[in-house]
Amino acid sequence: MNSSMQKKLRHFGLLAFSILVLIASPLRVTSADEQPIAPVAVDLGREVDFDQDVAPILKNNCLACHNSKIKEGSLNLESHVAMMQGGDSGTSIVPGKSDESYLFQVVSRQEESFMPPLPNKMNAKKLTGEEVWKLKRWIDLGAPAGNGLTNSTVVWSTMPQNLQPVYALSLFPNESRFAVGRGNRVQVISITNPLDVSNLIDPELPAAHRDYVNAIAVHPNGRLLATAGYRNVKIWQKDAFQILENAHINEPVAAFSHSPAGTKFAVIGQTGRLFLGSNEGHQISETKIPAAKAVAVNDAGNLLAIATETDVKILDPTNSESIVTLTVPSPVTQLAFHLQTLVTTHADGQLRTWSKAEADPTWQESGAAFKKSDAAVIEFKPVAENKFSALSADGNAVIWDLTNRTAVRGWAVSGDTTKLCFTEDLKTAATVDKNGVVRVWDANGKQTQEFLRPASTEKAVKDQERALAIAKAQSAYSLNLVKLAETDLKQREEAVQKAEKAIEPAKEEITKVTAPRDEAVTALEAANKKLAEKPEDAELKKQQEAAQKKRDEAVAKFDEKTELLKRAETTLQLEKAALERSKTQNEAKTKQSELAAELVKKIEGELKVSQEARDKSTLLAVNIAFEDAQLLRILTSTGTIETWNVSTKQPVDEFQVPEWQSSLGWIPISGDRYCEIRADGRIEKVSLSPQWTLQRRLGPANGELAIEKSEFVDRVTALDFSPEGSLLATGGGDPSRDGELKIWNWKEGTLVRTIPNAHSDSILTIKFSEDGQKLATGSADKFVKVFAVDTGEPLASFEGHTEHVLSVDWMADGLTIASASADKSVKIWDVQDGSQKRTITGFGKQVTGLEYIGVSDNLATCCGDKIVRLYQAGNGRNYRNLSGAQNYLNAFDVTEDESLVVAGGHTGVVRIWDGKSGKLLQTLEPN
Repeated sequence: MNSSMQKKLRHFGLLAFSILVLIASPLRVTSADEQPIAPVAVDLGREVDFDQDVAPILKNNCLACHNSKIKEGSLNLESHVAMMQGGDSGTSIVPGKSDESYLFQVVSRQEESFMPPLPNKMNAKKLTGEEVWKLKRWIDLGAPAGNGLTNSTVVWSTMPQNLQPVYALSLFPNESRFAVGRGNRVQVISITNPLDVSNLIDPELPAAHRDYVNAIAVHPNGRLLATAGYRNVKIWQKDAFQILENAHINEPVAAFSHSPAGTKFAVIGQTGRLFLGSNEGHQISETKIPAAKAVAVNDAGNLLAIATETDVKILDPTNSESIVTLTVPSPVTQLAFHLQTLVTTHADGQLRTWSKAEADPTWQESGAAFKKSDAAVIEFKPVAENKFSALSADGNAVIWDLTNRTAVRGWAVSGDTTKLCFTEDLKTAATVDKNGVVRVWDANGKQTQEFLRPASTEKAVKDQERALAIAKAQSAYSLNLVKLAETDLKQREEAVQKAEKAIEPAKEEITKVTAPRDEAVTALEAANKKLAEKPEDAELKKQQEAAQKKRDEAVAKFDEKTELLKRAETTLQLEKAALERSKTQNEAKTKQSELAAELVKKIEGELKVSQEARDKSTLLAVNIAFEDAQLLRILTSTGTIETWNVSTKQPVDEFQVPEWQSSLGWIPISGDRYCEIRADGRIEKVSLSPQWTLQRRLGPANGELAIEKSEFVDRVTALDFSPEGSLLATGGGDPSRDGELKIWNWKEGTLVRTIPNAHSDSILTIKFSEDGQKLATGSADKFVKVFAVDTGEPLASFEGHTEHVLSVDWMADGLTIASASADKSVKIWDVQDGSQKRTITGFGKQVTGLEYIGVSDNLATCCGDKIVRLYQAGNGRNYRNLSGAQNYLNAFDVTEDESLVVAGGHTGVVRIWDGKSGKLLQTLEPN
């Protein structure tokens, strides 16, 4: 491997712990290097220990030439057992006698050949006096065994903050976020709002890992992550929600609202019991104001307004005696505070403002009333600084600038609309109708989207559409196998017929030569008899010789024809056996094809049922709120919270919060926090985006600091969750020695299976098949392999790459595997017969990532030459390139519909493209 290749592969963080290969230089060794090394005693404060003191010396200076694969002088120093066995020169260690131990003699340079040889190309140095003393002392103590070379102490250095290369990146199943490793950090970033970043922190560290994050896998449920580093894997969890506070006013709710900035919120009961809350907590008090129609609180929490059937009362929540009553000309429908002003909306459509002088307790109407229509305002709430939205019963939606008392924007929505919300920039609106339908409107008042059905029904249809596409592909493949089997069967039948026809001519040929043979045999017998009577008769000798020759020729012809008959009969038997096998295979393939066709029909039936169920279902929305400019949260009457992407009209998330059934609605507090209001007076404050927390570590037995005693021998460089989510596969290994392949029950933290000798070098990529039954791996040993998940049995091995295999992926139907390599190529493999179907070249540097797009045969790749390329794998056509990256790309991912591609490189920059147009959408710098 050339130095350039080594440099690029080091960018993956995979070769940092490779074993040194020491090559002796032909240069003359100086006399100083030939001198014996005198032991220099070291005060360790303890006795010399093999793991802590001896093993590091051997690893740094000896293992390159004396390991399980390279045994110079037949000496292996990789383990205590191997060391004690010695080599060609005999016993290397004599316990208790360092002066008689060959290993000690050569490393202390008291006996030729001196080790390590000096000079050498890898900068290995002769032992110091302190190291010689440690080795001598250990031998004199009896050379006691330790826990193994791999458990030597790891000394960590702080990773510089400017080192943030991206070696791992993965989209979430809902494709609204992605997880990325930047150096030793792990971040979860929103695609629709890149400023929404969650940093994953190990409680024992200031970051997620101590060293580079080499692999990331997102669980199918979208609420778990696995991340890999040196000798450990970490499982991170994020709940769908977190209950922050529970309260109960113990009476039916009359009204509720929040302050303009969302810092305070108020709920009032039928008898006047008041709940006043904030992010810090809440208090419950008695206002003695019954039958409230509306309630409002200011951001400071020192002003509360309560509308009744006939008036409005303003009070300080901390002083129930300070009540001011406003007489209003029309019944109040909604209330809100704006700075030091109270705004009231009325049944006649009017909006009025009220204020008071600082020292005057009296509130007076300030300025003239204003309105958009004569219909009652049924919803009024703050949407931005100085701006409030108003929804009238006749379907007029307005944004009011209360400073200027002007309507800055208006929409004509449905007269059945009950709820209204806006994006932060006020360019997009969403509404809820009485029947639970959610509509989305642009800045010009045009309806752009309509959400009629629950996310669960849409997801069920989408999942079955995917399953149907896969089943059809597998059925088509099975049908093709049947056609091939039928062709083979026909050929076998013809071969049997041909073989049968060859029998009779062969028999006829034998018949033709039988009589001449018998005659020749009889003539020879007669000649032999005559010659026996007159042995010296020359003429009889000639006759006997001639008879012998004729007999031999006749017998030879007979034997030849007999052999031809035997061959014909053998051919017939073989062809008949082949025909029987072909019949059996044809029957099996026909049965398999029939089962595949039945599966297609079954899924088609299930899809139809799901489509009908979806079309009959209704969303039943009761409240809405924008999470960002594209994501809309919807609360349904059944207590389900759904998140939809209003740009793609695709469901992003769905979950049920306990006790949220029969909800009156919610109050957005701040960020991702909401207060859910129940009709019976229960109030629950929740966070819908809790922090990611470390659930468990795989590998080290006792936490992050116990990395020396790990199940993993070196870096974990590949991860993948099984499709149903119960298993986690990990790949890694000791570079240049073995590929470590393990399957875990991540939930219990237990090892399900280790697959021994999976590869002869580090495993760099791993992928479950769609059905979860097979596992594809790629390694630095240049092989792609497939293993059975349930047994670990090797099923296939694909050879053809000339450099490290850096990425593998299954086509959705499980019939094809694609692999990307440092040899600047992508190869397509037929899993069924092991053949190489295609090689795609033309890459400028190593192909670092590869992924099939959805259920198609389209393929996306990322490369060290800074380009993301899209191909049709079937014919190898490069149909689109995504450019704009400024650095070597190490990791990427692509959405199921090809709409988005996310890729990261060595400088930590992540870029997002529109996969269908190739347009660069966002560039995210590391922070």
